[in-house]
Amino acid sequence: MTVDFFISYADEDLTWAEWIGWQLENEGYTVRLGAWDHETPGDNSVLARDRDLRAAKRLIAVVSTSYHFSSRGSAEWSSFARDDPSGEGLTVLPVEVEPTPPGALLGNLTPVVLYGLPEARAAAVLKQAVTRTRLKPSLRPGFPGRSAPRFPRRGAPAGMRGDTKFLLSLLALDALGFLYGITSYNDDGGSADLKRAVIALVMIVFTVTTIKRWFTRRF
Repeated sequence: MTVDFFISYADEDLTWAEWIGWQLENEGYTVRLGAWDHETPGDNSVLARDRDLRAAKRLIAVVSTSYHFSSRGSAEWSSFARDDPSGEGLTVLPVEVEPTPPGALLGNLTPVVLYGLPEARAAAVLKQAVTRTRLKPSLRPGFPGRSAPRFPRRGAPAGMRGDTKFLLSLLALDALGFLYGITSYNDDGGSADLKRAVIALVMIVFTVTTIKRWFTRRF
């Protein structure tokens, strides 16, 4: 009788091993796990483990710091690696349950990382990993080529800018000055007409300069 998975773990990671085994059996896979299958009173645990290792198609290594120092765990996964040294058969599936430096040999295999994930996400990642399917996304990726330029969206005008208000006020003042100059011009060449002409010239120069500055800021 063959089984789908043998779960190899260190004693300190029993909780993770049982969670993984429970998830897989709920999906219909057959699982062998030491705490469930090799500790029956009166049974020979060594022979039971050897029997299940021979019967299992694949091995899940619950990888942690403790597992790296577990001689039993190393013996279990290396027995599968001996028959599949290149890893092409995907017979050994490392499942990392805590951050740990990769081992010299087991580290060559791409792991399934479960630590740091919420339970629902960890279960989904585990189930996807054991199906041996490609990691092709379910949704079509967006086209990465050249797209139309995106310009900043113009917001609704919050009110007239201060420089525009000043320019309009200046133009209004120029208009009033022009009207005043026309109505009060004597055409006698006196000092009053000269003063008005000088003031009008200064206002024109100042207005032109202000218009140039406003135009530069806006455009």
